[in-house]
Amino acid sequence: MPTPLVAVPPASACRLPVHGATLLALWLMWLLAGQGVAAWREAVWLALSPGVALLAAPAHLWRLLRRLRWLCLAVLITFAFGTPGRLLIPDLPAGPTVEGVSAALHAAARLAAMAACVTLLFRMLPLRPLAGALHRLLHPFGAAPPGPGSLALRLLLVLRDLERTPPFAGWRGWLAAAGADQDTIQVDPCPALGRTDLSVIAAGACALALWSFA
Repeated sequence: MPTPLVAVPPASACRLPVHGATLLALWLMWLLAGQGVAAWREAVWLALSPGVALLAAPAHLWRLLRRLRWLCLAVLITFAFGTPGRLLIPDLPAGPTVEGVSAALHAAARLAAMAACVTLLFRMLPLRPLAGALHRLLHPFGAAPPGPGSLALRLLLVLRDLERTPPFAGWRGWLAAAGADQDTIQVDPCPALGRTDLSVIAAGACALALWSFA
């Protein structure tokens, strides 16, 4: 049987200006800020998300968008041809509709904004700090590291393998070596949330409520 996964703190932990769990909570609130809000507020969210990502990590954003190109194409085709409405070219018996093209562009913009948000998350929190932050956000009043069956540890393992997966031609060698270094993985230790972090998260939640319902 394979050895269970164990979180091992690295020799030098990544020190963030604020608690990683606080950054993760604020990032989740920003995602929610673009869902189900007025049209002008959604437009602000759609503009700010990729704009900040282009300034902070343009290469990572373009790489992620390139990976999503086929999904984006499928979204465009599905909405453009599957939405009832007026034909974009009236002389044709069938084709994309005006309403469909509008919905397709809106869906593509939302997909790009979500990709920008993911880019910003990895810019703020690399894999090891992200796993520790997620574990602490799920257990805000504890100080223990993630256990072998924790969600944070399994997420770190998946993301780590996705980042280093070789081309398809080398998949056999990747599978053969996959178990060699998965017995232990490193997670930056995250202390318990303090009063300041809880206050920042509470303030962010209040700001989100005002943004969404005011």
